[in-house]
This record gives sequence, structure tokens and C-alpha cells, in this order.
Amino acid sequence: CKRLFSYVIFAGGLAIASAVAFVAHASEIQLVIDGDVNEGFAVNFTGDNWLALPQVHFDTSTGWTNRLHRLSGPALTDVLRHYDARPGDVRLTAVNAYSITVNRDIIISEAPIIANRIVDQPFDRRDNGPLWFVFPYDRAAKFKREAIFSASVWQLVQITVLAE
Repeated sequence: CKRLFSYVIFAGGLAIASAVAFVAHASEIQLVIDGDVNEGFAVNFTGDNWLALPQVHFDTSTGWTNRLHRLSGPALTDVLRHYDARPGDVRLTAVNAYSITVNRDIIISEAPIIANRIVDQPFDRRDNGPLWFVFPYDRAAKFKREAIFSASVWQLVQITVLAE
């Protein structure tokens, strides 16, 4: 009887631990990718997904911060390719409902990235995170245009691939 009681307590503890793990896993959803992607099924891009893709990093200053930063994360092209995105433009949405449609012609293989780290550390909303759609502004004049600055969405929560 004592052994059965111990088993019930153990099993109950596992059930609670599993429920907590599920809640923790669900709460780590950081970005929704939807629209003309993944055969029409939305993707919840989580911390685990970041590790499955190559990481790009660059050092750049921004018009919103007062110093040079090393930003890193997957290139948008890799994310879109990974989820079989069609070639339409993309709409970016921030946590505050700011939304902008980005013409696909400004997206190149190395930029923008969906930065999830500054100096190899995750960053939070106080620092424009936890996700920032960012370009290497200091690398070339083509990254210092209004279309690029407008597309530099911080606190990114959704990317929608639009049908052509």
C-alpha cells in the first residue's frame, strides 16, 4: 500500500511537471510566421527553431541606439526558405501593432536578420527585443534608406508572407 501511494505521488508529480513544461514551452513562442508559407499552415517560431538555422551576426550602429552593437540571429531568407515561403512581400507586425509591408526586393541573403541576441545575449523589450528585424546599416549605403529604416521592426511578433 505504501509503495502504491509512493507511485501515485510520483505519477502525480510527473503529470504536474509535464503540465508545467507544456506551459513553459507554449510561453516561449516568440514569433508567428503565416500567410503564403508552410503550405498555408502558420508556424510558431520558438527558441528551438532558432538553433535549427544558421546564425548570422554583424556589428552595426542604429538610429535608435547610441552605440555599436553585435546583433545575431537567423537571416530572413533562411527562415523563409526553411518554411517554403512563396516569393511575395512580407508584412511585419510588432507587439504594439505597428505593421509594415516590406517589398521582397530589399531582402538579400545576409540581411535582414531576425536578431534575437545582442553581444551573444538575449535581450528584452526594454532593449527593443526580444526580436528585432534589423539590417547591417553601417555595411553599405543601400542599408541607409528610409525603406530600410521603416522595415526595422523591433519587438517583432509576426511575419506574414503575402500572396503575389
